[in-house]
Amino acid sequence: MPGLVARKNGFPWFRPVHPRRRLLVRMDTTNHCNLRCSMCPMRLSEGDATRNWRHMDRDTFRRIEEEVFPLARTVGISCGAEPLVNPSFPEHLKALYHSGVPYREMVTNGTLLTPETIRTILKYPPTSLFISIDGASEATHGAIRDGASLDGIIRSLKVLVDQRGKRRFPMLGFSTTLQRDNLHELTGIVELARSVGARSVGVVPLVPYAGLGTLNRVVDPDSPEASAEILKARERAEELGITFHLSRNVSRGNTPHPCPYLHGTVYIDPHGSIFPCPYWNTGNPPGSMDMGFMNVWNGDVYHRLRRGDFIGTDNCLNCPEITKGRMEISKDRQ
Repeated sequence: MPGLVARKNGFPWFRPVHPRRRLLVRMDTTNHCNLRCSMCPMRLSEGDATRNWRHMDRDTFRRIEEEVFPLARTVGISCGAEPLVNPSFPEHLKALYHSGVPYREMVTNGTLLTPETIRTILKYPPTSLFISIDGASEATHGAIRDGASLDGIIRSLKVLVDQRGKRRFPMLGFSTTLQRDNLHELTGIVELARSVGARSVGVVPLVPYAGLGTLNRVVDPDSPEASAEILKARERAEELGITFHLSRNVSRGNTPHPCPYLHGTVYIDPHGSIFPCPYWNTGNPPGSMDMGFMNVWNGDVYHRLRRGDFIGTDNCLNCPEITKGRMEISKDRQ
C-alpha cells in the first residue's frame, strides 16, 4: 500500500479542529502482509535473513495512544503492511475510535474482510476505509496484487456497505497505485467504486523500489497518454459523484530542506521507531517511542533536518517526492 502518506482527506461538515491537533500520523501496527504485490518491497522480505517480523506490542501502542494521538489531526492505522493480520487489530481500532482523533483512517488490501472483521470495523468505525484496488478487471488486479480476487473483495465491500446501512462511517474509498499496467483501467476503477458505494478514488503514482524491477512501469502523469486517461477518469468521476484525487508532489516553498513532511507528518513502525515519512530507510530511525515522542520530535535529528542538514543523504536524494518517482529507491522495511 505505498503512497498513503500523500492521501488527501477532509470532511467539510466536521467542526474546526483544535490547533493543538496538527499532526498527520501514519503507522503500521505490524510488518506482516498476506500478499506480495508486484510493486511492494514486501516482496523482498522473504530473502532478508535479518528481518525482524513482529506485531506492535501493547506497551508501544499504549505510548503512541497517550503521547501522539492527542496531537493528531489524522491517524492512519496502517500504511505499508496489512493491519488485519495483527491479532490485536480490534483493540487498536477501538482505541483509535475512542481517542478523539478527528480523522481516523485505515487502508487494507481487502482480502481479509471476513464477517468478523467487518463487524469490528462497523463497531469502531474509522472515518475513512481505503481499499487497495489496482484494476477494474480480475486479471489486472490479480496480476498486480499477488493473485488477489477482485470479485471476492467487491463482494465483501458490498456486505460492509449493506451492513453499514444509513450510517455515515466508515466512508469507503479506493486507493490505486498508478502504473502502466492499469493506466487504461482508471475509468473502469472509478465506475467500480461507484458500484460498491465508494465515495472516492485516490490515485498515487507508483514508487519504484530497488530490487523489484518496476522502474519501467512508472507513469508520468503529465505525459499526453497518461493525461488523457486521467482526464477521462476525472470526468467520469464527476459524472458519478465520486471524488477523484491524483497525488502530486507537494510545493515546498523556500524552506532549507525541500521536504513537505518535516513539520507536520510522522511515520511510526511496529517497533515504535519514529520517522519523518514512510519513504525513510527504516534501518536508520531518527528516534523511537522509548525516547518519548516529543523528545524525538523536538530533538537534534529533527532540528538538523529542518535546518537543512542531511540533504545529501540517500534518504533525501532518493525520495520519490524529489525525483518524481523516476529512480529506484532503497527500502529497508523492518
